[in-house]
Amino acid sequence: MMNQSLCDAFIKICTEHYHDVYNKGMTEKNKDFYGTPPESMIIAFGLSQNSDDWKPLTVKEAVFRYSSQGLLPVPPDTAADQTEIRMYCKEAYAELCYQENGIAYMMIQFGKRYARCYRYDIVTSEDGIHLVNEQLLWVT
Repeated sequence: MMNQSLCDAFIKICTEHYHDVYNKGMTEKNKDFYGTPPESMIIAFGLSQNSDDWKPLTVKEAVFRYSSQGLLPVPPDTAADQTEIRMYCKEAYAELCYQENGIAYMMIQFGKRYARCYRYDIVTSEDGIHLVNEQLLWVT
């Protein structure tokens, strides 16, 4: 059964990162060179194998499309539109992976060679689930 609180906390962080990249890209002086950032993002949430590094999801518990229309559930096999628009893809893709060991990873891909991966600790307290201690693991 999906942990809705963890999913919600993860999506909040993911959409904040997406907005940061989108807003920076839209104000870029060289937008003609770099292209336009993705206007939507496919977000997959689920369990991945315990590891000291990000691994692709082993089980997709939920998949969403985030756009100006908000966050909408989509079928689990929905793929991001990877059509290249200069350095970006038409649609961003994110995997929000939690592990049974209390570690979580977020991988966001904005273009074929433009991705980032972050690591978090999952902390449960009286006021809910929190993802803390964000660490940037890699950038491409």
